[in-house]
Amino acid sequence: MKKIAVVAASLLLAGAASAADLSSPVPVKAVPAPEPAPLWDVAFGVKLATDYVFRGITQTDGNPAVQGYAELRLFDWIYGGVWASNVDFPPINQFGDYTGLTDASAEIDLYAGIRHTWGGLTLDGGFIYYYYPGEIGVNTLGEGLPAVNIDYWEIYFKPTYVINDVFTVGGNLYYTDSYAGSGSDGTYLSGTLKVDFTKWSPVKDVGVYVSGELGYQWLGMTDIDNVYYTTGVFSNYELPSYATWNVGIAFTYKAATLDLRYYGSELKEGYTWDGAFNSCGVISGLANACGDRFVASLSFDTTFLALK
Repeated sequence: MKKIAVVAASLLLAGAASAADLSSPVPVKAVPAPEPAPLWDVAFGVKLATDYVFRGITQTDGNPAVQGYAELRLFDWIYGGVWASNVDFPPINQFGDYTGLTDASAEIDLYAGIRHTWGGLTLDGGFIYYYYPGEIGVNTLGEGLPAVNIDYWEIYFKPTYVINDVFTVGGNLYYTDSYAGSGSDGTYLSGTLKVDFTKWSPVKDVGVYVSGELGYQWLGMTDIDNVYYTTGVFSNYELPSYATWNVGIAFTYKAATLDLRYYGSELKEGYTWDGAFNSCGVISGLANACGDRFVASLSFDTTFLALK
């Protein structure tokens, strides 16, 4: 990198300047070059949470969740990883009724994409596959019970922009042609906002921020041979589209984050339809899987290079 020396000369004297006056430039300290991005790194972490809520719907029937991930990052552009959590999709509810759910033992997300940062702007796009090992087979409990296995994929685009050291905004766009294996196409769009108060924290190494998300899940008509498990009739139907949101406060200390968060959605408890097609049971199989939820979580996140 070339060093640049800036010479400033101001002649406000009444006489002419001598050659010696112009021969001693004022040295300017060179700005050090930024550290080059590493060729590779591995990010990983674990989380303990009182519930696992996905787009306004509990995935653990309101029970605690243990989650973890590992992500390989290459050339500051390419990444791929695996994320896992316990889930609870009971085929029979507390009243002894069939739910149509598959009793999966876990959720394993396999994902890969391209992500890069230019200044405050980060663009991130990729593919994710939701795999649910341990599912019972289709029609195991009777005709249409369950009607499908729920493995499915989505493609996504997730831009974020750091406005300054306090405000960060972002967006999420996901699309699938078969939401939870139902044959219904699905589009999820949301906006996010993070307000970081860390620079005002009175405690060294302790950060504080609030964040929130407002999104909408569009869903369409199912395409299943047998959908008795939710509707009580042998015909396809339109899954409910709905708005969902969350807001919370988080405290960070080095690699640890304590998050306290509220989740909500437009989905109503119960199994029956109304004019808005917004019954929780219709989309989740469980009447009480939606509604207001408060989740506390403790997570630890770091990278391999950060440990050196």
